[in-house]
Amino acid sequence: MEVSIFLAKAIGLASVISTLAVILNYKKSVTFEIELAKNPATVYASGFIFLIIGVLIIVGHPVFEFSWRILITLMGWAFLIKGIGRVLFPESVGRMIEKKQKNSWFIMGEVIVFLAGLYLLYYGFIIY
Repeated sequence: MEVSIFLAKAIGLASVISTLAVILNYKKSVTFEIELAKNPATVYASGFIFLIIGVLIIVGHPVFEFSWRILITLMGWAFLIKGIGRVLFPESVGRMIEKKQKNSWFIMGEVIVFLAGLYLLYYGFIIY
C-alpha cells in the first residue's frame, strides 16, 4: 500500500501540474510541441522516457483490483503505450500534434488526466 500512496502522490502532482499548464497555455504548448516534433530524434528520445516510466510503474505496481489503485496501473500502461508509439512511429507524432492544433477535443483529454490526477492526490494526501 505504501507504494500505491507514493505513486498516487507523485503521479497525481505531475498530472495536475502538467495538465494545468497545458490547459492554461493551450495554444502556446501546442506551438512548443510542434517545434519539438520537427526533430524526430527529440520525439524518439522522449519516447524512451515515457517507455521507462511506464515499465517502472507497471512492474512496480501491478494492481488490477477494482479500487483507486488500478488508476495508477492504467496510467502506467498509458505511459508505456505512448512511449512505444513515439519510439516506433516518431514521424506520426507531428501529424497528431497538427490535429491537436486544429481540434479542441484534445483539451478534453487534458481535463480527464487532470481529474485523474486530482483523484490520485485525494487518495495520496487526504485519505491516507
